Amino acid sequence: MIVAQMALCSYPYLRLHSTTSPFEPSNGHHIHHHPLFSKPKCLETRNSNPLNIKCFASTSQSKSQSQLPPPPPPFKDEGEERKFSDLNMLFRRFWKVAAPYWFSDDKVQARLQLAGVFALTLATTGISVGFNFLGRDFFNALANKDEEQFTKQLLYYLCGFAGGIPFFVLRDYARETLSLRWRCWMTSYFMQRYLTDRTFYKIQSQSIIDNPDQRIVDDLSSFTSTALSFSLTLFNAAVDLISFSNILYTIYPPLFVVLLLYSIGGTVISIFLGKGLVTLNFLQEKKEADFRYGLVRVRENAESIAFYGGEDNELQLLLQRFTSAFENLTQLLISSRNLEFFTNGYRYLIQIVPAAVVAPMYFSGKIEFGVINQSVSAFSHILGDVSLVVYQFQAISAFSAIIDRLGEFDDILDSSRSKSLSDPMEYINLTYSHVRGSQVLDSNGSTPPTTSPRLLDVENLTLKTPKSNSTLVRDLTFAIDEKDNLLVVGPSGSGKTSLLRALAGLWSTGKGKITFYVEKAGDAQSPTSSEMAPLEQNSANVNEELGRPINSNSKSVFFLPQRPYMVLGSLRQQLLYPTWTEEVVVSDTAKPGGSLPFLTQVPKSKNVSEKHHVPVPTTDDLTQVLEDVRIGYILSRFKGLDTVYEWSSVLSLGEQQRLAFARLLLSKPKLALLDESTSALDEVNEAHLYEKMKAAGITYISIGHRRTLYAYHNRVLDISSADADSRQRNWNIKSIEDDTLHNFLKL
Repeated sequence: MIVAQMALCSYPYLRLHSTTSPFEPSNGHHIHHHPLFSKPKCLETRNSNPLNIKCFASTSQSKSQSQLPPPPPPFKDEGEERKFSDLNMLFRRFWKVAAPYWFSDDKVQARLQLAGVFALTLATTGISVGFNFLGRDFFNALANKDEEQFTKQLLYYLCGFAGGIPFFVLRDYARETLSLRWRCWMTSYFMQRYLTDRTFYKIQSQSIIDNPDQRIVDDLSSFTSTALSFSLTLFNAAVDLISFSNILYTIYPPLFVVLLLYSIGGTVISIFLGKGLVTLNFLQEKKEADFRYGLVRVRENAESIAFYGGEDNELQLLLQRFTSAFENLTQLLISSRNLEFFTNGYRYLIQIVPAAVVAPMYFSGKIEFGVINQSVSAFSHILGDVSLVVYQFQAISAFSAIIDRLGEFDDILDSSRSKSLSDPMEYINLTYSHVRGSQVLDSNGSTPPTTSPRLLDVENLTLKTPKSNSTLVRDLTFAIDEKDNLLVVGPSGSGKTSLLRALAGLWSTGKGKITFYVEKAGDAQSPTSSEMAPLEQNSANVNEELGRPINSNSKSVFFLPQRPYMVLGSLRQQLLYPTWTEEVVVSDTAKPGGSLPFLTQVPKSKNVSEKHHVPVPTTDDLTQVLEDVRIGYILSRFKGLDTVYEWSSVLSLGEQQRLAFARLLLSKPKLALLDESTSALDEVNEAHLYEKMKAAGITYISIGHRRTLYAYHNRVLDISSADADSRQRNWNIKSIEDDTLHNFLKL
């Protein structure tokens, strides 16, 4: 008799293998255990083993856990139903996500590997058909007590094992290799789009979708492996159906009719019982990501939490998120249990249904005993092929949730490339002019010798918040010339940092015009105004000629936030970031052979000459700049420039701010935008850094609250809180003269 094979059935994903041979367990289901919870093994049967061998399917390891750099939207206890796409939308999204790889630069290699996998799958199906007939003759010899024939068939079996095993092993290896290659390409493809045109910033700042990092790490991995496995399962099912239907129909036609009715009924009932699994799977992915991110936040902000004594509060927040994941998974397990009551019974019945149908023919002597085994084996094969929905319903529901999440992410990435994610009715117009400076001409066409090159023009700028559309700054106009240093002051929430966001191109909601005059690589002299080549850009904020934003941290403009960003890497990489990032990445990742081209090839910016007009600093340059900003001692503390640490943890905020100034001095921009960039420093070090900037010929716009900052600026822009009912401007610019500086310092 046929022995029911056993496999593990557990949430959330099944890696499907199209196995119908004695070399493979069960239905080839490899199930990823839930990373938070697991449940006991349960029986799952698909009688596709012609030798009646008992075996267990092994579990795959749980999905890799990813760090979550950008925080998700504010946590919500989401018990609400999520409305999912219909089948047409699901297929459209699947094709949109899956197709690019097969038409990419790697398409030749990908298609060849896919053809090899299908060929091996076809070969394994042929081997399974051969074993079906071997099983018939084997059991006939056993029933007839024909020792000679039994020994002969046993020898055939052993030879079949020796010849067949390599095909199954190579098929699995080829499939996994192709799945990994596909995942690598898709990861690179999604990351490039995610980090292009500041899409990552728009998604995060506007809370457009949850956990894009999880979609790149976990969902892409599950998508490629499951999509490939499903494709091979469908292909194998089609071949099996053709191969074994003829066998079954030849043995007893009514048995074929019973099989069709059995499979159709099982499919309908499975869809009815499991219709809620897609929603539960989707929500589980999100709730897990929220919980993991909460733990990451505790790790990244350990010192601040410890200072506040906020352990109890963090514990409550984490337990809230964990409880939400637990409750959703409980509902998922209940739905899975209800479905398994039916599917397990459905699988067990196939052990006796075909034997019961053909038994009368055996008792009447019309067929031999081995034909019963052959009919059961063929019945199991075909039933597995036409009952994919029954056998794989949990996998299908989980895969549908993955397609929905990746399709949503892919649509957002595409919309970001074509327009702003929140395209306003009116926007701030950014203009970049490829000149070293703009000079005003006299009426006779000569250039006044006292006129400084123009670096920035802001004209009639009204700045609004992206979501609420609240006005922060109204009708602001000013200009910045070389060595014209501007201090921006005002109460908290008045829009000072938002003004720098607009200048840096991060915000575009509002109206008005901002013009940067950026230096062309190789320009030695300032041209006249007739030589200017302005390139207007709108809310997309990308220079089409250069292919990326050039107003932030390029040769001419550098932005320093209040809390500097510490990259993952060595101290040398901290100093070279972001001006010479390409050279560092190439030198650190260049490895001989074996790597995929789309992973080792670092995309070069079209404006490399723009950014790299300044030569790459030498080790002596890096050492000297650390001394210039008074943190040279960290070289001995961390044993040189090339050691790797978690720099945001091992350096104080003051040291991080001085390290950011070292980046600024190395980059040597024409204009620097400083957002309270010395807030963690004492006044002596603050004065020292401003003197270093002046000595380097860097013009700067600073935001700050300290009175001592007035001494390092020529003018002050005072922004007050905007009155929603007023149309008057809420700003004022004053010059800081030597005779009035004392009055400012007394304020």
